[in-house]
Amino acid sequence: MVVNNPNNWHWVNKNCLPWSKDYFEENLQDLELDNEEYLITITSTAVSGDCDVTQRKGKVLCIYDMVLTFDIEGKDKAKESEFKGTIKIPEFIHDETDYDYQLSNFGDHKAHVRKTFVPLIHAKLLKFQSDLIDSHSKDVQE
Repeated sequence: MVVNNPNNWHWVNKNCLPWSKDYFEENLQDLELDNEEYLITITSTAVSGDCDVTQRKGKVLCIYDMVLTFDIEGKDKAKESEFKGTIKIPEFIHDETDYDYQLSNFGDHKAHVRKTFVPLIHAKLLKFQSDLIDSHSKDVQE
């Protein structure tokens, strides 16, 4: 989408929420931790909120405020027991990198999931902003 915007002076926005949903599904769904103790996998992702790439005065920015929810399935290999739970990030926003990970329904496995699996998710989330801008900056520039 090329825009007629002399000198790139005016605000130009592109809604990137549909792209974001696809991005998280492609990059986080099926994310797996498989070690001696546990097998943990993201089985589904849900995304809601706002996600835009914007251009103003020739500068490309992204602005997002989303709720991310990941359904998790796991197996405790030592106990041969399975578990399910949810990891929710209620405020995944463009100017933060210290996200609030809310874990629910993991029972005795919650501490292990937080210690070993959440860092894998966090590493993937840190790439989102640059991937978003790289994928959409041309769409808001002349």
